[in-house]
Amino acid sequence: MKAWKIIALVAVAALLGWLIYAHRHSLTKEEIIAYGKSLPAVLFIAAFLILPLVGFPLSILLVLAGIRFGLGWGMALTTMGIFFHHFAAYWISHSYLNERLRRFAEGRGHKVPLISQGNRVWFTVLFASVHGPPYAFKLYLLALTDIPFRIYCYVGATVYILFSLIPVGAAAAAVHIDVTWIYIGVAVLSGGALLAKYLRKKKVPREEAS
Repeated sequence: MKAWKIIALVAVAALLGWLIYAHRHSLTKEEIIAYGKSLPAVLFIAAFLILPLVGFPLSILLVLAGIRFGLGWGMALTTMGIFFHHFAAYWISHSYLNERLRRFAEGRGHKVPLISQGNRVWFTVLFASVHGPPYAFKLYLLALTDIPFRIYCYVGATVYILFSLIPVGAAAAAVHIDVTWIYIGVAVLSGGALLAKYLRKKKVPREEAS
């Protein structure tokens, strides 16, 4: 693909993301559903792949994925997108931008954590499970650590995908009136919260013992 086509595609995706974000408070439920269904599939997929890497809220795109594609295809897009985000963020974080990203994180009071070899898996699960910090920031900050790619990608992405069942399933249920997936989403959220709580408790004794 020629460079101008890539630039045009990114520009259109960015414009789509900005329009979605700018109108997030003014749209009614019916307007959001109608808007989500009308989104061009190709442009929306491009937006889903690119915008979260530059800081656009993933949660908005997850809801729209559920509306536009339903649960099955919405989760297929989500799975593909989240794995792509992890591949891209890891590659970017280990490129010539490494030092710039480190300075950016440290300038905002977030030091790249040092993680011992035996704690890499549980730390990745816990870090991905914690809500609050922006998705893109968490992607890059974790990629800057010495966690191997296979753990960063397959463990981290799996956690994000499981949590994505909630917004995608709820949005799909709102369109198709299928509450089954809402229950599944609630179960996943509850299970994730319990897992994070267990890992935090497991971490405390280790730190005290050391």
